[in-house]
Amino acid sequence: MKRLALTLTLTAATFAGLGAYAQTTQEKKKAERTLTFEVYKDAKGEFRWRLKATNGQVIGTSGDGYKAKADCTHAIDLIKEGASKATTDDKS
Repeated sequence: MKRLALTLTLTAATFAGLGAYAQTTQEKKKAERTLTFEVYKDAKGEFRWRLKATNGQVIGTSGDGYKAKADCTHAIDLIKEGASKATTDDKS
């Protein structure tokens, strides 16, 4: 009976470990599919952001530089907040 209990305990621990591995792998894959904002300093020493797609292509930029990094990251936060409510204005 003790042997059966020990086997069940080890099996449960193994599956719990595999579940954690699977979750970690899924989280990594999801992160790889996520758009990424990059903050960087330009030649004038101002902070700018660029938005990169999952394939590494730049799909958006700040256009203007920010003197303070906090202002740059605040602009990113505003975009993230407003993007979920954005509409499409088709001018074609």
